[in-house]
Amino acid sequence: MRDIVLALAALVASTSVQAAVTVNFQGGGSTLPIGAVVIEDFEGFAAGDSIGTNAQVFSTSVANESARPNFGSTGNFGAVLGVPNDGSYQINFAPTSVFSFALGSLDTYNTLSLTLTDNSVITYIGGQIINDLIFPSGNQISGETNGRVTYTQNGGPLIKSALFQSTENSFEFDNIAIGGAVPEPATWAMMLFGFGIVGSALRSRRSASLALPLS
Repeated sequence: MRDIVLALAALVASTSVQAAVTVNFQGGGSTLPIGAVVIEDFEGFAAGDSIGTNAQVFSTSVANESARPNFGSTGNFGAVLGVPNDGSYQINFAPTSVFSFALGSLDTYNTLSLTLTDNSVITYIGGQIINDLIFPSGNQISGETNGRVTYTQNGGPLIKSALFQSTENSFEFDNIAIGGAVPEPATWAMMLFGFGIVGSALRSRRSASLALPLS
């Protein structure tokens, strides 16, 4: 039984390591993934507050600087500028299998990088951010460039931070959310192994009880 448990644990770990982050884009909408909660809506900032390098909070669209995400954004929103210098905004959070945000007017010069708990980094540039390389770059109202984008780690290291970057004006986002964390491969293996030990112990205890002579 122990050999079977160990084999299953190894299989789960191997499968999880090979799993990859998937990208889902809800163009023209902004429904949160099931179980996800918003961790940053920028309402705790004032318009004009800095949130990074050449990145700031806006309360409304500003010509030639920022445009509110057309779906799922109210109040304040964040934007990474690219003029006069390249901008960036980083958000760290508890390791999670789901990372999501309301996206505004995606541009070819926008970049999103996700850091995983094993410190590897996955970088998406332009259309890769929504898994669509043919899109109307910079369109402020189209459902092809505005909506909710969600990244899901289907096993393997969890997502622990996101870095928004832009080399021109701008990269806009709002209502950043994360989902519930799931065990990493090593944790799954230990859980399976633990279940196996408990099962073996219970069977041994039962066998010993049945072997006792009747009084």
